[in-house]
Amino acid sequence: MNPNDEPYTPEDLIRPVPYQPKKQPLWQTSLVSLTWFVLSGISFYLGLQALKADPKPVSVQSGTEQVAFQNTTLKSDLAPSEGVWESWKKWWNSDNPSSESDGTSNPVSISEPESEDDPAFRASTWFSDYEAMKRTVHLYNEIHPFIYGFKGRETNNGDLYSLWGSAQKHARVAELKSLNPKVKIIPTIFRWENKNEKISENIGLNGRNDIRDKHIQNILYEVDTYGFDGIDIDYEGMSCEKKEKFEEFIVLLSKEIHKRGKLLSVAVHPKTAAKKSGLKVCKGLKEKINMDFAENWRGPMTHDYAFLAKHADRVKVMAYELHPRKYRNPGPGPQAPNVWIRNIITYAKERVPAKKLYMAIPTYGYDWALNCNAKIKSVYWSDALKRQQLGVTKQPTNISQVLADNKNSGSWTNLSKFSWVHEGKTYEDPSIWYKSEGCDRVAFFMNRKAFEEKMTLLRSYDIGGFSFWQLLSDNDPGINDYLELLVTNKLPPVPKAKQPVVPNPDVKQTPPEESQEEAKNTEDLVKK
Repeated sequence: MNPNDEPYTPEDLIRPVPYQPKKQPLWQTSLVSLTWFVLSGISFYLGLQALKADPKPVSVQSGTEQVAFQNTTLKSDLAPSEGVWESWKKWWNSDNPSSESDGTSNPVSISEPESEDDPAFRASTWFSDYEAMKRTVHLYNEIHPFIYGFKGRETNNGDLYSLWGSAQKHARVAELKSLNPKVKIIPTIFRWENKNEKISENIGLNGRNDIRDKHIQNILYEVDTYGFDGIDIDYEGMSCEKKEKFEEFIVLLSKEIHKRGKLLSVAVHPKTAAKKSGLKVCKGLKEKINMDFAENWRGPMTHDYAFLAKHADRVKVMAYELHPRKYRNPGPGPQAPNVWIRNIITYAKERVPAKKLYMAIPTYGYDWALNCNAKIKSVYWSDALKRQQLGVTKQPTNISQVLADNKNSGSWTNLSKFSWVHEGKTYEDPSIWYKSEGCDRVAFFMNRKAFEEKMTLLRSYDIGGFSFWQLLSDNDPGINDYLELLVTNKLPPVPKAKQPVVPNPDVKQTPPEESQEEAKNTEDLVKK
């Protein structure tokens, strides 16, 4: 069904029914008149308060330009309208209905209130393995089916594609809700920007606010039609000139999502604090970018944590790909060591309210050749079990010590030339050192022990929860055992973390484009 089509109404439902007026006594007429007068006064007063609270309900100021929907029929007919009683209760319970954010620090939350049964630390995951999700949906408070992408490649037309068909979406939402009535289903829309694919017109770039509005309308149609609890925006790798348009898109989408009582989640690139802040000029932007973070590449520049946190209910930091699938800097290593995660949390907590902040960690690793130019491979649980039969497993992993103890390490040029990256660090992540086809190799992977240590670190901070990429059948089964304990509150408490005085600035992510460009388009990457 096209969201712009008028809903079909059977003719017999709108046929007028003859009405015979009945004469009313005088006292009843007086009572009705008095009641009407009192209610009119209350309605007039509430209307004034609503105008004070939000005089521009569908526009936002960005710099000096007012951004508003060009399509005034954006609101989907499928969305339930809010009743007068619910509106009155919201106004009555608000502390200051006319207050607005001044755009400074301490972002103002406009998201849903916390319910009594809302856990202090929420478990969530992205996934594309539906069978794995059915088996484990009871372990999560929120799930992100990784099913949506953009139609169009170098240009956008506002349309989405879905890896699930319409009947599948209806059936799978119903099935997952039956297995866990409390789970929130918040599907992901994904696009990684590279030379073959862009994120442009869908956020209003090139003056195409009409396409942006159509894109938002399509998103709302999917949320309304299939009963999702919200939407997760995962627009990655954008070039810096898209920052302001992306923010305008998020503001407009947030307003429409929150009108429906739904949740907006945004996935963001990881950032750590810079040694020294500065301002970066980007052509096409009205304002310079505040480079208070160390990751000096295009993706992180477009994700302003503080701004996004004002409008989204979840800010999910993708804390992985520290050592991408490539032989250049920084070379072999773990995807999300605690020393790095701690630095990300330190940066993020100063900009995102604690309950909105999630750390996303990986369930995979990579396998590198150490002394030849062989292919780099992804490593999941079954892969790790096979490799463990071929060599020596280290956990924790001290790479400096391995280099010092191995007599053949002088030939490990793919690792030794980046040995400075690992000096003074011991990783909780497991690694396998083995030989294959004439090469020395090392594989880092994820098991329950490493997962538990990362989760202990996350639980020690006052943050909203965790997510991971991604839920698969081929994950260590022990991870699910740990999550069973987590969701049933059977884990012992952990001491609260102390924020480091000076973050370690040398642990930062370099551009992970190469690991993404192997996918020719978004759909290929989603299926991976």
